[in-house]
Amino acid sequence: MKLKEVRLQKGLQQKDVAKAIGTDEPMMSKFETYKCLPIPPMMRVLLKVLACDIGDIYEPNEIYTQLVSAPTRKRKRKSAVYRLTAELPEAARAFLNGGALQELGFKDITSWVNYCYEQLEKTYKAQKEKTSSSPDSKR
Repeated sequence: MKLKEVRLQKGLQQKDVAKAIGTDEPMMSKFETYKCLPIPPMMRVLLKVLACDIGDIYEPNEIYTQLVSAPTRKRKRKSAVYRLTAELPEAARAFLNGGALQELGFKDITSWVNYCYEQLEKTYKAQKEKTSSSPDSKR
């Protein structure tokens, strides 16, 4: 992530950028340390203030962007979309961003998280079945 570097190159203070995009310094600091991402309207203003593109401050694997046109009709989704944030040690982030997932056959972090979820669900169901079929649970 290069948000802080871009801000510094432009000679802008963190508090000035925060005020311009409608937030405070602590939140701006979270944006710069990758603890959270700006909401889309705030991101648009941030890009305008920094006079840059989203690719100038984030790597492709750090943010998911999608051009959304006005919907003509509502579509039913097969599944809900969840935006997850997880705090990982620096080594884990480096590992995940270093191509290990692709080497293991995962398309991206989303496919890896889906795989982890499926494994967790299988383990949970197996453990629940084991607990419900044990003699102690029939009292």
